Amino acid sequence: MAYRKQYVSWSDLYTNESYWLIEDTVSLELASGIAAKTAKFITNNGKSWITGSERAEYLQEQYSRFMSNIRTKTEFACALGGVVFKPYLLGKQIKVETITADRFYPVEFSSDGEMTAAVFAEQYTSGKTYYTRLEYHRLDAESGAYTVQNKAFSSSSPNSLGNECSLDDVDLWSGYTPNMVIQEVERPLFAYFRMPDVNNIDVGSPLGMSCYKKASEHIRQADQHWEKIMWEYQGSELAVMAESSMFKVDHGKAEIPKGKKRLFRILQGSGDGNFFKEFSPAIRDSALFHGFNRILQRIEFDCDLAYGTISDPQTVEKTAEEVRASKDTSRSSMQEKQKALETALKHLVWIMNEYADYYKLAPAGEYETMFEWGDGIAIDREAEYARRLQLATAGKYKWEKLIAWYFGCSEEKAAELIPEPAPLFGGDANVIT
Repeated sequence: MAYRKQYVSWSDLYTNESYWLIEDTVSLELASGIAAKTAKFITNNGKSWITGSERAEYLQEQYSRFMSNIRTKTEFACALGGVVFKPYLLGKQIKVETITADRFYPVEFSSDGEMTAAVFAEQYTSGKTYYTRLEYHRLDAESGAYTVQNKAFSSSSPNSLGNECSLDDVDLWSGYTPNMVIQEVERPLFAYFRMPDVNNIDVGSPLGMSCYKKASEHIRQADQHWEKIMWEYQGSELAVMAESSMFKVDHGKAEIPKGKKRLFRILQGSGDGNFFKEFSPAIRDSALFHGFNRILQRIEFDCDLAYGTISDPQTVEKTAEEVRASKDTSRSSMQEKQKALETALKHLVWIMNEYADYYKLAPAGEYETMFEWGDGIAIDREAEYARRLQLATAGKYKWEKLIAWYFGCSEEKAAELIPEPAPLFGGDANVIT
């Protein structure tokens, strides 16, 4: 019977609940591994900070807490196509909730693809009752009015909203306002971090796609091919076929020596005079592993990963040009994802600044969000410093950029750290008399 392709959700792939994981087929956790590696490539060696004023210092304090585990948030975005960063006020602090794609529902988009309305879901369980809170956000671009609505529902099933109830039924939600309208808002008060790849499932949709979206079929093949490799080892395991008369008999049953049950197989009279037969077939592991590695290389191609990222780097049968091209493709893809993350983080900081204005959390002032991205490869900091120093000495790199990179500050602050040039012959002036 021909295999009929089925579809599996990105979430099922990520949590190892794919439909083919039955009987002896186990998950190699390729999807979660690819999402984790991609997130590391995006965030490794990356830095972001806020500078500029007393307001900037307050924003930096809030921002640094959020950025402390940005890799984990990025992994969720890679796996599920995107996440939403939604700030909220807790005392005098601005916290940020990271909402995965399975917990928010887009409603409207602007002409440039920015999400302007969405519903966010939160669930709480008490005994056998499941409470769900839906938080609706909508920006009216023409009037600048921003609407936030909260509604609660109770049900006996986690998969059903049930009937509407009061927000006060759940202590955690009792402080939420059912309906609020804020005037003169320029952008949504949530930031959407989406994977930049084109949506080829719903063409034209501004929603993001999982970083392993194209590889789901090959991930299935890899899981099932690995099961074949395991069966090859189990099926070709050394065994000795022996007649029952060669063993001690207890109550009419031949007993295999303790610890040898895996080795011996009892035969009830072979009839050919051979009391022992050895079973030791050749193992076809080389061919099977070669096929398995080919599948992994196809997954690397699907996910814009350089050859050798998850496949065996010692068996990459590619020319030097093909290997270089795959690395360039991977680097370009990661840079696009870094740019998408940067866009979302700038939006997030803008929202934090709006909150600081609205709730008067810090004195007004200018701020600038700074970024420095790596290429996803661990670097030797001393070697990199020597390289940049050489460029600066040759006049091909600004000194303030070198200082800013080394100390992790703004270029304006770095310029203040650069000493004035000393006079050539002492005194107060650089003048030869």
